[in-house]
Amino acid sequence: MKKFIGLLLLVSTMSDASPTSDQEITALLNVLQHSDCQFERSGTWYSGERAAAHLQDKWDYAKDEIDSSETFIRKIATGSWLTGSSYHVKCDQTMTTSAQWLNTQLQQLRTSQQSSPADSLQ
Repeated sequence: MKKFIGLLLLVSTMSDASPTSDQEITALLNVLQHSDCQFERSGTWYSGERAAAHLQDKWDYAKDEIDSSETFIRKIATGSWLTGSSYHVKCDQTMTTSAQWLNTQLQQLRTSQQSSPADSLQ
């Protein structure tokens, strides 16, 4: 009986974590989509809108393998699956890796969530 209750608690905890990750990832894609930044993949620069659509497609394909926002950034949003080349983001002539840019955005989302929990990623 104790094992059954423990299993129920574990499943409950796991299902609670997933929507939060999905909300964070959706928010990250939304930030990228509406930014004035450019996104470079495989040597070509794209708008934030096209970049977000590309990352959404990759996420849709591999969603079962993504258990957190950090995993999304590491496995989906850092580089090309085909060429292995890194993605970059350029905002106001400052270029960085997509991983660094997205991790910064994730921390900002989490900080704003903590300061106003009622307005958290809706």
